[in-house]
Amino acid sequence: MKKILRYSWLLLLFLFLSACNLSEKNRRYGVEGDTELKSSYWILLSLQDQQFEDNPENQTAYIRFEAGENELTGFTGCNRLMGRYSLSNGSLQLTNLATTRAMCPIIEQENLLMAVLKTVDSYEIAGDVLTLFHQKTAVATFKTGSEPNMPDVR
Repeated sequence: MKKILRYSWLLLLFLFLSACNLSEKNRRYGVEGDTELKSSYWILLSLQDQQFEDNPENQTAYIRFEAGENELTGFTGCNRLMGRYSLSNGSLQLTNLATTRAMCPIIEQENLLMAVLKTVDSYEIAGDVLTLFHQKTAVATFKTGSEPNMPDVR
């Protein structure tokens, strides 16, 4: 009986230590931030070191990682954005990216955003800022916010 109790305690200790180690790995790879990543509105702050400020003449670009079907939705500042995403150990892949086709005066921002999103391979969340990376180089930053007012784009 003492042997069973001793092994039970050792098993509990092992499980506790394993859980602590897994939690540290999750923090290091950004997995703990997955819940924050999903279903938040991520407002564009910068693309390849180019800063974007709120401008009443331009619509706010944002992305949103939908929790259910791994769908990516958003707005480029000109057109609606859609696609798919997959997460694995801190890596992030964005696929099947597409937009609606309205003509806009800021199409260069949309073209750059789409080009950057296609290269993303990982991410990091620090507070309310999401940084997207390509080969360990930051390529875009977003700040979490509320749903932006969007124009009626079809």
